[in-house]
Amino acid sequence: MKSELHFRGERFIIIKLLIFLLLSITFLFADINLKYSNEIRKKFSHVIQPIYSLAALPTDIYNSISTYVTYKNNLILEKKELEKKILIQSGIIQKIPSLQEENKRLKKLLYSSNTSSSSKIQMAELIKVNLNPFHNKIIINEGANKNIFIGQTVIDSVGVLGQVSEINNDFSVVTLITDPAHALLGVNARTNKRIIISGIGDNRKLIAKYIPLNEDIQEGDIIITSGLDNVFPEGYLIGQISKINRKESDDFLSVFVTPSSSLSSNREVMLLW
Repeated sequence: MKSELHFRGERFIIIKLLIFLLLSITFLFADINLKYSNEIRKKFSHVIQPIYSLAALPTDIYNSISTYVTYKNNLILEKKELEKKILIQSGIIQKIPSLQEENKRLKKLLYSSNTSSSSKIQMAELIKVNLNPFHNKIIINEGANKNIFIGQTVIDSVGVLGQVSEINNDFSVVTLITDPAHALLGVNARTNKRIIISGIGDNRKLIAKYIPLNEDIQEGDIIITSGLDNVFPEGYLIGQISKINRKESDDFLSVFVTPSSSLSSNREVMLLW
């Protein structure tokens, strides 16, 4: 009984399959000739289109994100490259003022060399500066190998620096005019009166000693070397009087002089013969 029912069920399935197959073939031939499916697709295209768009949405989102990330990474790399170029250009630009100042300084040195009355001038470079309240000295890169001698005058483009106080084979020590132990004889260019100028350990100022209270002296007067001390040649700038204190209780005026030379910023100096 069961096998009989099973056989009938299988036969019924086969019949249904044949019917559906026949209907499918019929519809296919009918669609080819009458083209009903095209009309149906046209009528329902506005309904199906959002489905297509929704199906394509993940791909569109992925492509947009990928494009954004790539563009952002390219911008970051470009920004880094531009920052590097800006830093390099900034370094070059920072060099321009120093080059301009060096050019001016060398022109002054050349002018001083051409107008000096000294028979010989030797250029030298600073290799060390020692400015403290007890010793104002510099070290230059010329020594006995260039016939440098003790007491030799050292100047820069704008005034007297000092004199050689120690010599080695390939370098020398120069004591600056601001050194507390240094003094020289100057002349007031306006009045032609001689003045003793001494250092006090401050590279920004000197003092003029033993000036009487009734001396004709004014702030702004220029002090130059006298040439009478047999150390410094005549006519080189020492400095300018910057301050005068008069006290009736004192025996002498208190006079301060601003040095003409660039005592703390020179890179090249000149030795005079």
